[in-house]
Amino acid sequence: MKLSVIVTVHNRLAYLEKCLISLENQSYKPDEIIICDDGSAEDVLSLLKSFAKNTNISYKYVRQSFQGFRVARSRNNGVLHSVGDILVFLDSDIILTQKYLEKIFVFFSKNFGFFISNYPIRLTEKQTNTLTLDDISNYNFKIISFKQKFKILRQFLKDNFYTFTNKFRKKTKRHSPKLRGGVCAILRQDFFEVNGYDERFIGWGNEDDNLSKRLYIKGLNGKNIALKVFPIHLYHTPFHNNGERRNSDLSRQLKKEANLGIYATKYGLSNRYQNDEVIGQYLS
Repeated sequence: MKLSVIVTVHNRLAYLEKCLISLENQSYKPDEIIICDDGSAEDVLSLLKSFAKNTNISYKYVRQSFQGFRVARSRNNGVLHSVGDILVFLDSDIILTQKYLEKIFVFFSKNFGFFISNYPIRLTEKQTNTLTLDDISNYNFKIISFKQKFKILRQFLKDNFYTFTNKFRKKTKRHSPKLRGGVCAILRQDFFEVNGYDERFIGWGNEDDNLSKRLYIKGLNGKNIALKVFPIHLYHTPFHNNGERRNSDLSRQLKKEANLGIYATKYGLSNRYQNDEVIGQYLS
């Protein structure tokens, strides 16, 4: 099985650099890293070229113009340029512990009928500023507190309680573990069968909830495997305005459709919602 890592980015190259360093030194190397650029003003391509020339991992750069926050479409762009049987989705502000990809690969080698939805440790601003590139490349995360690790344990137990009890619920009643788009993994076949992310979600919020709902309606179960290995979220000011979600009405409408058994979105990997140009480059 091949494994593709799909990283969404919009500016903030210092975060992307940290993310890529944590990917380059994984115990299990991905077959490819695909950077999905949602119209950054910063020079993402030059950073990627500097990584691509010093690695055996294949790098791909996929760019769309900036027309508002279009992470759903951007992730679909990455999938359409990917070859992996396992699709690992990350946001560019995520770094990983060393065996994170190995854990995902081993899980999917033995299990079907699941998507993986992990929970990240969220660093404070001080912790993020303290963390160096050497710390990341050596997976030195001593800055993480006991309280933060305990929160990971608590979420792991909560999510896996739902994973076990979901089999006793109707598909329409399954809503946890919640899919977290910046730290999730899905088998390619399952992602294509639901037609990927719904590209009508433009602006911050709800695209993950919608995909999660459709995966559950299709018959999958969510699984959190992040206990000893986990993602780490670097601190930054939020993209949204006090949690405001402009897609709430759309989300409620599509939730009703999913409850009727419609798990493949009308506008996704096929039948794209918008037709502006997507540029793909193979760097290595």
